[in-house]
Amino acid sequence: MAVLSLMWNILNDFLQGAALLGAAGVDATVFAPIAGKGIETVNGWVSAYARQIDDGTYPAFDSTIDTHLAAMEHVIHESESLGVNAELPRFVKALADRAAADGHGGSGYAALIEQFRKP
Repeated sequence: MAVLSLMWNILNDFLQGAALLGAAGVDATVFAPIAGKGIETVNGWVSAYARQIDDGTYPAFDSTIDTHLAAMEHVIHESESLGVNAELPRFVKALADRAAADGHGGSGYAALIEQFRKP
């Protein structure tokens, strides 16, 4: 089930990106290799995030949740301004907002695990 969830989230985010670029006149086939590189980059972070999750510590090696929140707001704004559905980026930002409200604004992104652990 965890792998299915991972698959759908990766594919849904690719589709969100393709919709954003499509609204700007860029074909999904142009985006595909860039998305692939982005997925490779994120793949490189997974082991370190797993270690942070297991240790229960979330150092902000690359950036904080507060920094991510600003970028998330930008994705939402761009989606809305291009007439693209913004439910997915709004949901992601809502999770990050809750993490920040719980005191993790200065933590690394892996701290969002605490939001996923809540029923």
